[in-house]
Amino acid sequence: MQMPFLLKLDGWAGRGIGVGFGALAVLGHAPFHIWPIALFSLAILFARLQWAAKIERPGRRGFSVAFWWAVGYFAAGTFWVGSAFIERGAEFIPIMPFMVAALAFLLAVFWALAGAFAARTRVSDFWAIFVFAAAFTLAEITRGHIFGGFPWNLPAYIFEAGSRPSQAARWLGAYGLSALVLLISAALGRAIFWRKRVYPVTMAVLPLLVIYGIGHMRLSNAELEFHPDVRLRIVSVPFKQSEMMTPDTAIGVTNDFIRASISPGIKDVTHVVWPEGAVRGFGGPAMDDPNLLNAVGSLFSDGDSTPPVWLMNSLQTDIEQGRLRYYNASVAITFDANGVAAVAASNRKRKLVAFGEHIPFMDWFEDVQFPLISTNLASISPAKKKTLVDFPGLPRVSPQLCYEVAFPGLTPNDAQNPAQFILNQSNDAWFGRSAGPAQHANIARYRAIETGLPIVRAASNGISGVFDPYGRIHGKVAVKDVSFLDTHLIKPLKFNSKIRVLEILLLLISLSICVISSLIGRRGVGLRREFKK
Repeated sequence: MQMPFLLKLDGWAGRGIGVGFGALAVLGHAPFHIWPIALFSLAILFARLQWAAKIERPGRRGFSVAFWWAVGYFAAGTFWVGSAFIERGAEFIPIMPFMVAALAFLLAVFWALAGAFAARTRVSDFWAIFVFAAAFTLAEITRGHIFGGFPWNLPAYIFEAGSRPSQAARWLGAYGLSALVLLISAALGRAIFWRKRVYPVTMAVLPLLVIYGIGHMRLSNAELEFHPDVRLRIVSVPFKQSEMMTPDTAIGVTNDFIRASISPGIKDVTHVVWPEGAVRGFGGPAMDDPNLLNAVGSLFSDGDSTPPVWLMNSLQTDIEQGRLRYYNASVAITFDANGVAAVAASNRKRKLVAFGEHIPFMDWFEDVQFPLISTNLASISPAKKKTLVDFPGLPRVSPQLCYEVAFPGLTPNDAQNPAQFILNQSNDAWFGRSAGPAQHANIARYRAIETGLPIVRAASNGISGVFDPYGRIHGKVAVKDVSFLDTHLIKPLKFNSKIRVLEILLLLISLSICVISSLIGRRGVGLRREFKK
C-alpha cells in the first residue's frame, strides 16, 4: 500500500509533524481525556517508525522520529512546570524557558531510544506491534525509576481514573495498562495504513471492548462502606504560591485555613486535614511557631473536651554526619482540653522533586548555596524508606506527600497490618489554573484503583476531596472559594500488594520480546515491501 506522504516527511518538516502529533496526544490526558486522539497520535508514531525501519540508517531515523514526537508530547504535557518559576520570583523567570525545554528534551530521550530500537529491528507485521509496545513500555518503566523517576502522564492515564477502562489498572497496574494502550495504538496504526489486514483491527478493538466490559461489571457491583467513627474535614483555600513568599500575605492565607477549619460542624469532626503549603513555605517547622499552635489549639479546643486531630505538613530537622538535614513530613498534631499541642506521629517524604525540593549531590550544592524552586532551603533530604504510620483515631495510613502519589507501588506492603487508606497532601498552588493540578489528581486516583485503598486528598489550589477504591470522586472541595468538605472515611477493598511484582513481570516480558525481535531482525526477517518508498 502506498504510504501517505505526510508520514514520510523528513528533515524539519518531519520534525514539525512529530512535535505536532506528540502535542496532540496530550488531549488524551486530564483535564480533557479525549483518548481516541491519543491513540491515533500514537498510531501515527508507530507508522512513522515503520517507515524509518525500511530506509537507510533505521536506528538513527527511528531515534529522530520518536524524539521529536516525544518532545511535543512532554512539552505540551508539562509546560505548566514553568508556572513554578514565575511564582518563585523574578530572578527565576529568565531560566524558565530553558528549564522547561530541558525537561521535555530529557524525557524525550527515553522514547527516542525506544524508537531507535523499534526501527532498527526491522521486524514487521504481527511482530512490529509487539516490539513497539515492549520497547516503549521499557522506556516508560525506566523513565519512572531512573534518577529518582518522573512517571508523569503514563499512556494509561488517557483513561480518566474511575472510568470503565481505568479499572484494568487494578490487575495490570498503571504500567501494564500503559503497555496495553501502546499495543492498541500500534495495532490501530497497522489497521489504518495496511487496510487489507484483518487481525490489526481485532487487536485494536478487542482489548478496548474487554477492558470496557470488565470495568462496567466491576463498577456495577461496587459498594462502599464507611468508618462511622471517623469524620474528616478537608480544608481548601484558594491562593497563589507567590502569596506564600511574603510573610504578611502568607499569614492571611493561613488565617483563612484556620477560619474554614472551625466553621460550623467542627464539633462533629474528628480530624482536620490541611494541604501541603498551607503554612508559609519551609521557613521553619510548624511546631516551632507558638503563635500558630496557640491559635489553632485555642480554637479547636474551645468548648470541646476532645479537640480534632490536626493533619498538616511540616518541616523536621536532624543532625546527620555533622550537617543539618531537613525533611518534609506529614504530621498529626493533637490538642488537650486546654489547647496544648503535641506531635502524636509523623511520616517523612521519600520521593522528592529533583531540583525542586532535592538536589542530587546535595552536600556540594549546599556548600555553594544553590537555590531551589519550591523551597527557601538548599535541599530537602529524602526519608530512608517509605513507611506506614498510625495517626491518632485513624486506621493505618500511607501518607504520600504531593509528588509521591505519582509513583505506582510506593505504598508499603505490611501483610500483618496493611494500610487502610492513602493520605495525599499536596501543593498545586505552584501551577495556577494550568492542566498540571488536574493531571496530578487523575494520577492520584489511579493509586486508589491499583491498591484498592481510598484516598483522602488535600491539595492547595488543586482537586481536594475523597477518592474511593475505584478511583471515583466521592466528594470534592470547591477550588475557587474558601471551603471545606466534611466526610466519613471510606473503608478499603483488599490491599493489592502485587503492583511491584506485576511491574517486574512486565519488565521481563518486554525485555524478552525485545531480545527475540532483535534476533529475528539479525536473521534477516525484515520488513515486507507492503508500501512503496
